Amino acid sequence: MSSLQEFMEKLDWPDEAERTYAAEDIGYLNAPEGVPPLLERLGKEPSRAVRDAIFQALIRIEADAAIEGSIRLLGSDDPQIRNQAVEVLRAKGQASFPLLNTVMREGGKDERKLVLDVLSGVQVSGAEAIYEAALSDPDPNVVITAVENLGRTQAKQFRGRIEDLLLAKSHPMLDGACLEALAGIGNEQSLVAIRRRFPDLASLPDFLLVSCLKALGALGTDGEFEEVAALLTVRGPHLRPAILSALIAVHQRHPAKSHIEDLLPALQAMADDGDPPLCRYQAVRALGFLSSRDDIYSFLVSCLSSPERLVRLGAIESLRATERPGVESVLAAHALKETDEEVLQALSC
Repeated sequence: MSSLQEFMEKLDWPDEAERTYAAEDIGYLNAPEGVPPLLERLGKEPSRAVRDAIFQALIRIEADAAIEGSIRLLGSDDPQIRNQAVEVLRAKGQASFPLLNTVMREGGKDERKLVLDVLSGVQVSGAEAIYEAALSDPDPNVVITAVENLGRTQAKQFRGRIEDLLLAKSHPMLDGACLEALAGIGNEQSLVAIRRRFPDLASLPDFLLVSCLKALGALGTDGEFEEVAALLTVRGPHLRPAILSALIAVHQRHPAKSHIEDLLPALQAMADDGDPPLCRYQAVRALGFLSSRDDIYSFLVSCLSSPERLVRLGAIESLRATERPGVESVLAAHALKETDEEVLQALSC
């Protein structure tokens, strides 16, 4: 039976397949002593297949040496090596957190950013100290990445810190990241912070307005509904899908207080005219909230014959949400002359 020593020696053999097998076998042995020769080989290995085998071996070796070696690789000049080191550390889970915390406090800005890449999509439990350091990092890109991660993982314990960062007015891109995160984890206090930071929606640049609309859609009240609705007449058509999404979201949470009937002429015009297809779809979906009115119901039925497929899909969704008798018969009749497969499937559901 081959020994660890033999496998380590084979890492330098000229045959690529032998080097690959040697790296795999070292990993299967789960031998910490194999980590240094694996890392040494990685620094001069030209074969992608052998490199992949080395990284898989590092994942299999359950020892601090594998974590420490992967941490050092974060400083590599080779982007492939850096990215694969991130994957190894992510696979190690919480066992890597103590050393990642050290890098976050003492490493260069690129390495600190890579630490957060390791944590991307990973639940925050156990990594609180890393994020505390990241949110106070002098490099804005590190802070932005930390906020994005916390938003994706719904880390509500950092909500207050994210609100403070928003109010600090330190960087436009950070403002956007904070708004996106608060759209998922925010509460009433978050809405207060957002309105303190952005009291006038109409004056916001497009990229910030879109992020702000997401947050207001998730957190806004009837007051925000009226202000967001006013944007339909003062901002360009390219922003209408984001505006309508926010209005629909607020209305779904506050149906009794939002004044969606006031938007009726604008919504019908958007559904009818040459606005972008997504905007027309959103307008038809918003009109569905008023489908109890005979005129709106008739308009939605007429939308089933629109040449724009997204309008037809929006009309189907809105009509299915009604409780009117005869809706299924109307949909079935249109199914007989529909040619688009997706629309036909929606009609037949």
